[in-house]
Amino acid sequence: MRWPAGFSRRRMSLRTMKLQRRPNLPAAMFYPAPPLPEGLSSIKMAVLPSQKILRSREKVLRAATALFAAKGFHETSTRDVARRARVNEVTVFRLFRNKQDLYLSVLEGKMGSDLPKWLNPVFESQRDYETLFLSVAERLQQLFDPVFLRLLFFAALEKPSILKKRFRPRLQSFYELLGQHIQAQINNGVLRSLHPAFMGRALVAMIVYQELFCEFLGDRDFQADNSKESVRAYTDIWLHGVSAGSSHPERSSKVAVRAS
Repeated sequence: MRWPAGFSRRRMSLRTMKLQRRPNLPAAMFYPAPPLPEGLSSIKMAVLPSQKILRSREKVLRAATALFAAKGFHETSTRDVARRARVNEVTVFRLFRNKQDLYLSVLEGKMGSDLPKWLNPVFESQRDYETLFLSVAERLQQLFDPVFLRLLFFAALEKPSILKKRFRPRLQSFYELLGQHIQAQINNGVLRSLHPAFMGRALVAMIVYQELFCEFLGDRDFQADNSKESVRAYTDIWLHGVSAGSSHPERSSKVAVRAS
C-alpha cells in the first residue's frame, strides 16, 4: 500500500498538537520566550510575581479573618475563603499548607503580634500620667475590636491549645511590662502603692468588659458606647476611683499618696 504524499508530515503535526495539550510539558518546548519590553530588565520581571503573591496573600488573609471570626474554624472551609477572596482554591493551598496553617496565620496577624512592643514608646513619650494611661486604654480599645473578640472566643472553644500557645505568652509579657511601668509611677508617688499586676489587669478588664458588653449584648445605644468618652471615663475611674473625695483635682491619687 502506498501512502499519500505528505502523510508523515500531517502525522507529526497531529502528534505535536497532542503534546501541546499536555499540561505537564513546558510551553517553552513549543513556543519561544517572548522578548522583554523595552526598558524592562529580567530582574524587574522577576519582581512582579512576588508582588502578585503578596496581594493574593493579603486578600486571602482578609477573607479568612472575616470568616473565622464569623463562623469559627470548623464551619469555615477553604472553598469559602477562596470564594470570598475571589481567588481559586488552588491559590489558597499554594500560599498556605492547609487550613490549619491559614488559621494560625490569621491568629498571628490579628491577635496582638505587637502587643507588648507598643507600651515602651507610649511610656517614653514624657507626658503626664493621665495622658499616658489614657493612651494605653485607647490602644487596648483598638486591639479588642469585634473581630479580635470573636476570634478570641472561637479559638478558646475550638482551639484552646493553640490559643494558649500563641497568645498567652504575649499577654503575659504585656502584663509584665505594664506592671513595670505602673510600678515606676508608684515609685514616683503618682499612683497608690498597690500590686502593679492587679492594677494592670484591672485597667485591661474595664476596657475589655466595655467592648464585650457592647459587641455581644448589642448595647451600642449606651451613652459612651463606641466613642473615646467610654475610654476616658474608665481611665478616670481607674486613676481616681469613684468616691466623691477622689473626684476633685485637689484630692487626686497623686496628692493622696504624697500626703500619706
